[in-house]
Amino acid sequence: MVTIKRLCVLVLGAFLLFGLTSCTPRETTVEKLVGVNFDEVDAISFFNGDSGKEYLCSDPEQIRGFLDQFKEVKVCLQDDQSPRAGEGINVQLYHDSKMIGEFNYSEGMLVQDRRYYTITPEFSPDDYRKWCDKINELGRLAPGGIE
Repeated sequence: MVTIKRLCVLVLGAFLLFGLTSCTPRETTVEKLVGVNFDEVDAISFFNGDSGKEYLCSDPEQIRGFLDQFKEVKVCLQDDQSPRAGEGINVQLYHDSKMIGEFNYSEGMLVQDRRYYTITPEFSPDDYRKWCDKINELGRLAPGGIE
């Protein structure tokens, strides 16, 4: 009887251990997270949540420059999923005029489907500000925006 009890405890412990480890955050690539092959993207709509400016980019060189910075990075689900302010850059990816993916990008963080991910290795704040400045320079105020 004691051995059956020990066996049950052992099996239950194994299930709990497996369950806990299978729920831990896993690293993935930005392409896999967003579900888009970046090589198929032929336009990007940027919206800067800080300035209210939007910019539609169809220049292949700028598209590659933006997306290539995400090629070798990983994202990992953050433990803290509490709601945050909606700042940063909203990125909508297009192929043949159809939106095929979307994510939000801010300093050191990526947001997908209201879930927060840490970017590893972390981008420098200058990389992020470079794109904010480009959107502000080339973009226009989004409808309903306040000057």
